[in-house]
Amino acid sequence: MIKILSVIMLAIIALGMPIISLAAEDEIITQDSEEKSGKITVDYNMGVTYTVTIPASVTFTDAEKTVERGLLVDNVSLNEGSILNVNVASLNTFQMRNGEAYIDYDLRVNYDYTLGENDINILTVEAGEGSGWVVLYFVTELEKDNAFYAGKYTDTLTFTITID
Repeated sequence: MIKILSVIMLAIIALGMPIISLAAEDEIITQDSEEKSGKITVDYNMGVTYTVTIPASVTFTDAEKTVERGLLVDNVSLNEGSILNVNVASLNTFQMRNGEAYIDYDLRVNYDYTLGENDINILTVEAGEGSGWVVLYFVTELEKDNAFYAGKYTDTLTFTITID
């Protein structure tokens, strides 16, 4: 019984001890070495990361003609000097369509200005900032002068993330 416990203890001690190996590039300093100091490099390579949270959907109603949604960029880690850009483009140039019929709407960022162009930058986050956000306001008058048909009017917005 004592022999079995001794073997088990020896195995536990052997497994618990760190394994030390010397690589060919390791620096060896002895009492005969002229230089009595050595240097090593300590590294960690962190990759580019980010998380962009875009709104799931927007639905206008006769009573709700302005819809507010947030767009958040967080957990941003970029190379020094880089910038993360979030652009948005409308499939139908900011018109909800049903065949040839349409209803216009606007997309405003932080309610400061109206986007009149397609594929426009709506947010930038510079390296070192860590996060950024904007409030998107979707606005329509629901003018139905060009809405000739009953049914669903729809548009698709595509958010594109680039790093410069």
